[in-house]
Amino acid sequence: MAAVLLAAVAGCGLAADDSRPGTGAPATSATSSSPAPTTAAPAPPRTFVAVGDSITAGATDVSQPLVEDRVQGDASWLPAAEQASGVDLVAGWAVPGATTADMLAGVEPTDWTADVVVVMAGTNDLARGVPWQESAAAIEGVVAAAGAPAAVVVAIAPNDTRPAARNGFNAALAELAGRNGWTYLDPWTEVDAGGAFTPGASPDGVHPTPAVAAAAGDRIGRSLAALG
Repeated sequence: MAAVLLAAVAGCGLAADDSRPGTGAPATSATSSSPAPTTAAPAPPRTFVAVGDSITAGATDVSQPLVEDRVQGDASWLPAAEQASGVDLVAGWAVPGATTADMLAGVEPTDWTADVVVVMAGTNDLARGVPWQESAAAIEGVVAAAGAPAAVVVAIAPNDTRPAARNGFNAALAELAGRNGWTYLDPWTEVDAGGAFTPGASPDGVHPTPAVAAAAGDRIGRSLAALG
């Protein structure tokens, strides 16, 4: 397997709950000059790091991992996400064939500083029969290692061989995100046919075409831009 790469992981969290219970505070006198305290809105993210496997690296060859902020493969969602969001990719760890356990072992954010960590992980766990509980613990470990203020976990791509398992994984992933206060995002809806790829969206039933990866990256990028 490729040498362990150091990269940046930074967290990205769910948007704050917008519900605000009524206060019904009594009216103040006309002579009162004390303004009500205000809370500044969170600043939009400016940087992010990414953790994933071949779909993030954009290549199926283990010799083409993500190197810091440089994408070597031609089917990664990262360039489109960066362009759509205006948020800079500053580092990452993405190796073709990586499981969530590989990601946890490979991510060492000694020098990472970013506003958001984006994690797309689990396709290879399905292929190897990794129990969900182990995948969930590894994903939580990756996000924790990032130590960033926010985290986005992205649904795994459609899978022609294991469509039902893929759907079950994403349902569990969405629940995990909600429990941890992360943002869950599914950018694959337009090429999802019951858990499998729509015709022409994948060359092998597992990886998206470059055009599909770019479209997914655009959706991820717009979601990043909306955080804050």
